[in-house]
Amino acid sequence: MPHSKMGENEIVEDLKDEDDGNEDTVENDCDKNSRKRSWVWNHFIEEKNSEGSIAKCKYCKKVLSGSTKGGTSHLKRHLEKVCKKYQKNPTNQLLLLPSSKDPIKAFKFNQEESRKILAKFIICAELPFRIVEHTVFLDFMRSLQPLFKIMGRKIVKHDCMALYQEERKKLQDVFKNLSSRVSFTTDIWTSNQKIGYISFTAHYIDSDFVLHKKIISFKKLPYPHTSFAIEDAVRKCLVEWELDCKICAITLDNCSTNDAVMRKLRDHFCYSMLFSEEYSHIRCCAHILNIMVQDEMKIIHEAIECIREIARYVSASPSRMQAFNEIVQHMRLPARKGLTLDVPTRWNSTYEMLHDALGYKDALIRYATEHSCVCPTNDERKKASIILKFLEAFLDSTKVFSGCKYPTSNLYLKEVWGIRALLMDESIDTDETVKQLTNEMLKKFNKYWSQCNNLLVIVSILDSRSKLIFVEFCYQKAFELEECKKKIDDIRACLFKLYNEYVDATRMQPSMSSSERTSNFGGQGDISSVSSKKKIGMNFAQFRSQSSSKRSKRSELDSYLDDDVLPDLENKEFDILAWWKSNATVYPILSRIARDVLAIPVSTVSSESAFSTGGRVVDQYRSSLSPSTVKALVCTQDWLREQYDEVANCSSSVTLNVDDDTLDSWSGQFGRTE
Repeated sequence: MPHSKMGENEIVEDLKDEDDGNEDTVENDCDKNSRKRSWVWNHFIEEKNSEGSIAKCKYCKKVLSGSTKGGTSHLKRHLEKVCKKYQKNPTNQLLLLPSSKDPIKAFKFNQEESRKILAKFIICAELPFRIVEHTVFLDFMRSLQPLFKIMGRKIVKHDCMALYQEERKKLQDVFKNLSSRVSFTTDIWTSNQKIGYISFTAHYIDSDFVLHKKIISFKKLPYPHTSFAIEDAVRKCLVEWELDCKICAITLDNCSTNDAVMRKLRDHFCYSMLFSEEYSHIRCCAHILNIMVQDEMKIIHEAIECIREIARYVSASPSRMQAFNEIVQHMRLPARKGLTLDVPTRWNSTYEMLHDALGYKDALIRYATEHSCVCPTNDERKKASIILKFLEAFLDSTKVFSGCKYPTSNLYLKEVWGIRALLMDESIDTDETVKQLTNEMLKKFNKYWSQCNNLLVIVSILDSRSKLIFVEFCYQKAFELEECKKKIDDIRACLFKLYNEYVDATRMQPSMSSSERTSNFGGQGDISSVSSKKKIGMNFAQFRSQSSSKRSKRSELDSYLDDDVLPDLENKEFDILAWWKSNATVYPILSRIARDVLAIPVSTVSSESAFSTGGRVVDQYRSSLSPSTVKALVCTQDWLREQYDEVANCSSSVTLNVDDDTLDSWSGQFGRTE
């Protein structure tokens, strides 16, 4: 293989154990007609002196004879036997990179490190272990690095399990040093082999005010899925990860089974849970919206089914689609993506179908007339347009609730009250269909949200764009004056009680020594080392500060509530975590509360995303693995995803989860009981 001189772009191959009479040679690219030289000169600098030619080792700088009349064996022996800085290792290569500041960058092939990266690739890409035995994969690896020792699937599986243990230990250390509380989401799923799994996800905000989501358990759940079985799995997971003393809240689907689960968990962890069961149990908002939507669509099922039939008819063959598209072009209608056929169990796909069908209503009427097929009537289209308005609002709220890379608990009150405002506005409509729809949805709304979770209302207050005044604004629109005042007083009482508990907890923490306090206050080191006059001045300043603190009855919380509210509640660019990070010195106690409660998710979708990160995780292949292996693969993939930043926008990813799997799973769980 031709090589250029050192200093130019090249790959210098390592020593090859061959006889001097049959040495590999390299060709000088600068002079194609020059004689071929031994590879050994790549490791020596040839110079001339008064005694003739010399060869200086590039590594140890030892000078040897440069004469090649007797061959280059002496140079080779020096590299192999004498020079300690040169490593005769077939995995050691020197790579010359033209763009590098240092033109020579050492690359050392490491079999173990490559195995680890391969394990990460298989886990993150959701590939089967047996891919490493595929002929084309083997050829591919040999083309990249012939020295890479190919392994069988058993070894690859072992590497994946070892990686799981390594990443698990790292996460355990994070939790051990975490100063904030942790919230959780959980849900039950079934693989295509009818094996039940329970996923358990931890949500927390670190000291840099960055929100994290980590799947910490994905275990087989034996049938029947009773509250005892679920509670037992959750409790063991919390104890195993030593998170039983850091529980903030747990978000669950809205069903009687999960109500019983929370009661049992509260009994077990009453010593550490900051809030009562009423507040620490967060009911999945996206699940509640789904229940409301499904009930709504049952009322106008016939209208939806009629639109579904014509969409199915047109989409059934290319010739029909072509005929329909020609009508659209002839009528000069706006270009759209075409008709969409929904999946009945996924209501957001029904929204897309209705949206497209109503946009093409004139083209559909003409197509139905020309092809003698059934077309929705004016009344059916009217009903579809009514439900479309509700579906659009619910779809937007579902996307907000389902975010996992930004806090959602502070958005709870705004979204819920926005839905209520829509229902109240539509309830006064004179159309009977609209009245029927809104009345049914208002019943569901009042059933689940007439009594807001006070903890989530408190989180809304910790949003500097809303504070307590936004709660007052919402409640004044919903309740009579006396009831509104009572509810606001209850919220204030809960807020101040929570604040005082954090104040007490802060006081219980070990305080600084007197010397530390003096040093921090005056910035002069040990007070004994300064003059008497300075001592008096420093002591008086400290005394004055303490006296002023005692006289002041205005708390940090009072100051926060009295400060101006930030403008523009609709500002989607506002970063609440960044705001609290920058104001942590102004509101130290409140910032601690914010770190704890802003991590509370209002939807379980983040747990269910374990089954769909744009596709299914527990697919046919993984379902055939043992439950312990599935757990390791799912958890490790989730932990590595943040490291490699594979999800650039988690909210859009979660939208896919809702599209593909989430709502489908919910549809069969409405009546779930023990």
